[in-house]
Amino acid sequence: MILNWRTTLNKQTGFGGIVEGINSVENALERGRVKQLLICGSYSQVRLDKIIEKCTLEDIEINYIHSRDWKYSERYKVAAICDPKKFISETEFSSVKGTNIVVCLNLKDPNNIGAIARSALAFNFLTIAIPKKRSSPISSAVISASAGAIENLNILTFNSIFSLLKKMKTHDYWTFGLEKKKEESISINNIGDSNIAIIVGNEKSGLSNELTKKLDGVYSINMSDKVESLNASVAAGIFMEKIYNNNIK
Repeated sequence: MILNWRTTLNKQTGFGGIVEGINSVENALERGRVKQLLICGSYSQVRLDKIIEKCTLEDIEINYIHSRDWKYSERYKVAAICDPKKFISETEFSSVKGTNIVVCLNLKDPNNIGAIARSALAFNFLTIAIPKKRSSPISSAVISASAGAIENLNILTFNSIFSLLKKMKTHDYWTFGLEKKKEESISINNIGDSNIAIIVGNEKSGLSNELTKKLDGVYSINMSDKVESLNASVAAGIFMEKIYNNNIK
């Protein structure tokens, strides 16, 4: 029997009740979240064979679905029904203390959030903070865009960026914003390698003046004047890489 994941998700306080694609399924399986493996038709490849073997050993149900009945993304031929991964609320901030944080402020594109998650894991920013409103939800599209990286990150939710900022300051975080262009750019030398938070706004509205005044600094990326701005996920990735490599020399 195939579970109705849409109904199940509506009753959960987390995300990732369904994951799609080899990378996402592999990561969910490693985390022990997979309840059912779904395969479209006779699709097969070496990595999938290993997933099937692991599911068989762990007595996880495997369902082969005819292509005409495949209700998931046409891009992927494998998916999994999972136990949702729980969000961490702002009141539980102490549980992520010490991890570097990326705040995705009002990002509406799931591909942006997914790409940021992938870079965050690569550069040791192990917590992503997302507002409860005016943001893309953590959907299967986000999980797929992250290539499963989001499985290995803490997902912190918050109501107000100002209350979150106050919480971070209480726990001795350095807080930095990303902006398109700024006459003076901050230095990232000697800021340590932990308790760093960067705030990424959407490409259209950026960060408000009220918010930037409360940050320790605002960073802009030097680039050719042939391009007005970078995609939010690209800019975030560049900044995270600079901090990571600055601190591992």
